[in-house]
Amino acid sequence: MEFVVKYAKPSGEILESVQVGQTEDEVRHHLQEQGMLPISVRTRGLALFSKKEREKSIKPDDFIIFNQQFVSLIKAGLPILRALDLLKAQIKNPILQRHIADVRDRVYSGAMLSEALKAQRVFPTVYTASIYAGERSGDLAEVITRYTGYQKVVLAVKKRFLTSLIYPAFLVVLSVVMVAVILTYVIPQFAELYKGLGSTLPVPTRILMAASTGLRANLIFIIPIIVGTALGLKLWIGTPAGRAWFDRMKLHAPVVGNLWTMFSMAQLSRTIATLLQGGTPLLSTLQVVQNASDNTVIADSIRNAVIDVQDGKPLSDSLEKSGHFPDLALEMIRVGEQTGSLPEMLNNVADYYDDEVNNKSAALLSIVEPVILIFVAIFVALILISLYLPIFSLGAQMQK
Repeated sequence: MEFVVKYAKPSGEILESVQVGQTEDEVRHHLQEQGMLPISVRTRGLALFSKKEREKSIKPDDFIIFNQQFVSLIKAGLPILRALDLLKAQIKNPILQRHIADVRDRVYSGAMLSEALKAQRVFPTVYTASIYAGERSGDLAEVITRYTGYQKVVLAVKKRFLTSLIYPAFLVVLSVVMVAVILTYVIPQFAELYKGLGSTLPVPTRILMAASTGLRANLIFIIPIIVGTALGLKLWIGTPAGRAWFDRMKLHAPVVGNLWTMFSMAQLSRTIATLLQGGTPLLSTLQVVQNASDNTVIADSIRNAVIDVQDGKPLSDSLEKSGHFPDLALEMIRVGEQTGSLPEMLNNVADYYDDEVNNKSAALLSIVEPVILIFVAIFVALILISLYLPIFSLGAQMQK
């Protein structure tokens, strides 16, 4: 059988290849004999779910609580195996519990903790790389504590951003529903009323009636077309070409693209800083980050940076060539490299862009909300005027 294998060399470099073997354990054992650290071993062509979909099954809050408890037990002097024994019985999330139980069994069989975690293929790459660095440096508790702090900050930023979108999304949905009700129910009622009058309707009213009639008559075709288009777009974005186009569009879209770039820069900077502070070499850190990035454009930029850093070039110069990173961030990274304080400077970059995203998104949403309300008000006003124009005309004729 063929297996897709991801493993780490003693130098820290992470590689991926296809190996032949009878079982996963045989392939893993063969790599260990060669001095490699297996990260993941899976049957080639049988992955039913993407990594991102698998990670969704474990809630971030449950994962953070597990790590906090794990650190507390390690600091209390308990061996890793004993700590896992105690935790697997307390975890409420059944999926996380099942994976931790498997981790415990692998550690009991002699596997390293990082190797056992990576074998689950559900934990973030940054996390497993941090654990590996902590095992090498002998400071596992501190590394996990640092990762937990990183995860809390990232989660808090995401929650704030999503919370700020709730009200505008509500306005958009309410507006669409209201317009749909007016076009499919209210206007036809007026059409029946005006049909019995026998008089010529004003042009705006006729246009509105024709639009409503056409919408109702073709609704059975319009809905499948909309759903089919949305589904087709989603499937296309799932392809490499579609994903690259979508990620590029997110970074270059007017107004929103700038926000997305700052958000990506904040996450990237904080991730690199966390791994560097945990003892992971810069080259290995970049290799982990390129695999963990959700944006293919950013991942390609990091992949090119890995090649440049291997050739001895500064990280700031490598990132600058891509053209996807803000000048301020590049300058701060350059200063960090020159002063030997790159992790601290990267954390400062992340804090700065987190604040920028919060402030600019709040300012943008404060403009978007009234724009939506004004647009809906104008649309409804035009519909009402068009509907009542015949009544006004009749009233004027009766006065004559």
